Amino acid sequence: MPLTPLPQDNTKRYKLLYTVAGINHSMTSRCSSAQTDGNAVLHFQACLAALINTLGTNVTWVGIEVALQGSNVFNIISGWTPTAGTGGAVSLVDRPRAICYPGRTSNGRKSKVFVYGTGSTYVTPDTYEEDPLVTAPFQGFQGLLNSQADFWLGIDGVKPTWYFRNTIKTNDHYVDSVR
Repeated sequence: MPLTPLPQDNTKRYKLLYTVAGINHSMTSRCSSAQTDGNAVLHFQACLAALINTLGTNVTWVGIEVALQGSNVFNIISGWTPTAGTGGAVSLVDRPRAICYPGRTSNGRKSKVFVYGTGSTYVTPDTYEEDPLVTAPFQGFQGLLNSQADFWLGIDGVKPTWYFRNTIKTNDHYVDSVR
């Protein structure tokens, strides 16, 4: 039996805004209504620390926005310092490539987190699956998805089990948006 669709504003959401070679991206974390802006900044800083060496020098994590439960209006929050990656610059061929971390809640809802802007180290295969995760920064990020309390929830407000794997491939939504 299919799951009943839930509205996008079903949970409070924090959105990390970042650019890859001047193109805007965002990474959204659903969380409990009790989550504070200060705690969200700390969670995203931990994610940055895990990935900083794989993010290209032309990648900047710019700021954070929040939308309260029941609202689709995102407002910028204070406390974030823009930070650039320290890995090699992301080449043109790798800019549409995303790392997808999948998970599933106990209610059966799928969750995904996409990260763009990793360095140009996966240029050979069009699709690269890392199962199980063996790259330390990717393991660190996946560990944060599981361990950050009341953060990285599913659309139903339940903490997913984030799988110990990811997929690195060209993202169709990204390709469509730049055409």
